Amino acid sequence: MFEITEDNDMIVTLEDGQEDKVKILFYFHNDERGRDYYFLYREENPDEVVVMSSADGESLDELDEEEFDEAQQVFEAYENDPQILEARK
Repeated sequence: MFEITEDNDMIVTLEDGQEDKVKILFYFHNDERGRDYYFLYREENPDEVVVMSSADGESLDELDEEEFDEAQQVFEAYENDPQILEARK
């Protein structure tokens, strides 16, 4: 289970009840799959980005190979596309 806070953090509640706080770098929605894809990182390690998906807005799932390939392309665009770089400023 997870909750998104006003300051763009995600609080993930683990199976044992512990809460884990991560930052959302960005996310995108895929209409065909009906899923949101979250690019997450820990504040203490911003270079290590993890991608998780959610279909219900409550639980996070790992990506299958096709989803991972798509997420990788989206991330590369986020990192390199001149228009996106300009919008991030």
